[in-house]
Amino acid sequence: MKKNFLLLGLIAVIALFSCNGSKSDKNENKEEKQTICDVENAIAVNVQDYYYSMSDTLVYSTPDFQIVNSDYKWINDSTISLKLSNYDPKTIVGVRTEEQMDLNIEINARKGEKLEPGYYGYHDYASGKWSRVTLATAYGTVWFNWVDGIPRPGGVTIEYIGEDAICGTLELNNEAPENDMIGIVRINGTFVHKK
Repeated sequence: MKKNFLLLGLIAVIALFSCNGSKSDKNENKEEKQTICDVENAIAVNVQDYYYSMSDTLVYSTPDFQIVNSDYKWINDSTISLKLSNYDPKTIVGVRTEEQMDLNIEINARKGEKLEPGYYGYHDYASGKWSRVTLATAYGTVWFNWVDGIPRPGGVTIEYIGEDAICGTLELNNEAPENDMIGIVRINGTFVHKK
């Protein structure tokens, strides 16, 4: 009889702890979902004397690139594109003004890799995970050109990526002030898009 009570008591204690554990796990998952991409857009852009494939030399600088519109496309589990605009696309009549710009971010995986949080180097095709970032302007597209044939501009760190949202950090810097085609191009800061 005592053995039965002991056995029942032990089963009750195990059941009680397992129920509390599952509630705790559910609460942790709920908190994690609520904090996905809990960052703000805070992007600094600095372009000085950039002329490569442009109709005129571009000079633009802001410590706070204001995002007015964003367009996120989950193409598949290895390719996404995100366009962050500092204007409402409905306001464009004819050609864009000097102030109207699109920051285009592409994140790609290849060689059987799938998109996941991590570092995506600019045009770092060999790694299997690479990014492309451009700035579309009234004068043309700003690329992070390679300095002396060596790719050194940096890349994009992704904190979260999914069909519902994306966020991360841009760290792209090219400095060749002596080269009148490249000049100085810097785009740094955090970005986010949520549906």
